[in-house]
Amino acid sequence: MTTTTWLIILLVLSVVANVALTAQLTARRRTPPALPRPTTVTDSPQTLRELESTRLELDLARRAADHATGLVQGRDLELGRVRGLLAQFQAREADAATAAEEAPALRKEREELLARLRDLEEEVRRRSRERDDAQSQALARIHELERRLADAEDRAEGPLGPEPVSPAIPRQLPVGRDTTADSSVDGADLGPVVVRAASARGDRARHDGEHRRDAVLLRFAEEIPAPTLLSAVAAGSPRGRWSQSAADRACRSLATQVGRYGEGLGRALYGPDGDDGALGALLRTALQGVAHSMRLVTRGEGPGGEADDAAIEVALTGLLTRLGDGREREHLAFGVGDGALLRLRDGEWSTVFTPGDSAPHRTLRLPADAARVGWDRLTTLPGDVLAVCSPPMAELLLRDDAGPWFAARWAGRQPYLTSFLSEVNVPVRSTGGDRSVVCLWDFGDAREARSATP
Repeated sequence: MTTTTWLIILLVLSVVANVALTAQLTARRRTPPALPRPTTVTDSPQTLRELESTRLELDLARRAADHATGLVQGRDLELGRVRGLLAQFQAREADAATAAEEAPALRKEREELLARLRDLEEEVRRRSRERDDAQSQALARIHELERRLADAEDRAEGPLGPEPVSPAIPRQLPVGRDTTADSSVDGADLGPVVVRAASARGDRARHDGEHRRDAVLLRFAEEIPAPTLLSAVAAGSPRGRWSQSAADRACRSLATQVGRYGEGLGRALYGPDGDDGALGALLRTALQGVAHSMRLVTRGEGPGGEADDAAIEVALTGLLTRLGDGREREHLAFGVGDGALLRLRDGEWSTVFTPGDSAPHRTLRLPADAARVGWDRLTTLPGDVLAVCSPPMAELLLRDDAGPWFAARWAGRQPYLTSFLSEVNVPVRSTGGDRSVVCLWDFGDAREARSATP
């Protein structure tokens, strides 16, 4: 039985005992005392002893009544305490009942928390495994790269190594309204003349998210009577907002102008009575036509509605090459700005033409300085390589550490287009500008041209 049941039984027994004791005392009080027999009071000793005995019994009865009264009061107090305990236990039973009702919800919440804790522990273990796997892979990759670097250093014959290296890969696409492809490549095998052209965005432009500003062009000048190849490199100004469009327009317009004045250029170049004065005049006229076409790119954007020359500044270098077999091949180099024409002969690079012969002339740009075109005639021998270069590419070919590597790759060979682009785009530290170049291999006789090699 529960504690509550025992308390109830004790309370009932106490009440019953109190009622019985009260009834007994009440009966005693109501019973009339027996009337003493009329006696004759005498002063006998026996009478005195009886009187004294009666007095004693009366005192005892009085003390018993007082004791009973105290017992009744004690029972009342005990009964009050029992009632208080009963009320407390009843309140505890009510609280226990409420707790019993809330216990399922608490158990459910506890189970959910434990399940969440288990999930979190599993997630921590999974993340720890992933971290350990990533660290292991990173360490393995580091060891592999260290091994490959050691192997490359063992095989290295120069700063760039003896074999072609992977080209630099851009990490983001350029932004802006004048964007174009990160790199471009072109080429042709024209019998004894093999030509390759490539233009790649520079390291600085890739890092800053800017677009390539150079352009290259290869075009057969069919309007000139003798078979002639036109090669061109246009380098846009890094400050020009429309420099790439202007560079591309300059190359295309140059091909158009060469076609327009092709007959006169053919006579001045290859005729028996070729006139250098007439040749210079034709080149100035052609470059002025190029400048006019370039200004159409920004027509209406300058102050007062005219073209904005600062947004389309371009350095242009062109080369006209006579095709066909020949022990000495004729070329005409011309241009405006700081481009350069290099020659590779006997494993050495040398500068054979620059549009400007002084520092002020190398700062000239189209379209503003079209009338100040520089030009020169030159010849090549079988085995020579000519390179029409933008300034960053010319600096790279003339460097003591990089020049021999390019010479070893290009001397006496005609690379595939992809190989040529990879070599131009080789990840070696440079000035950071766009690398643009047109390379021309002169084999003298078509039968001496070597097969393409990767």
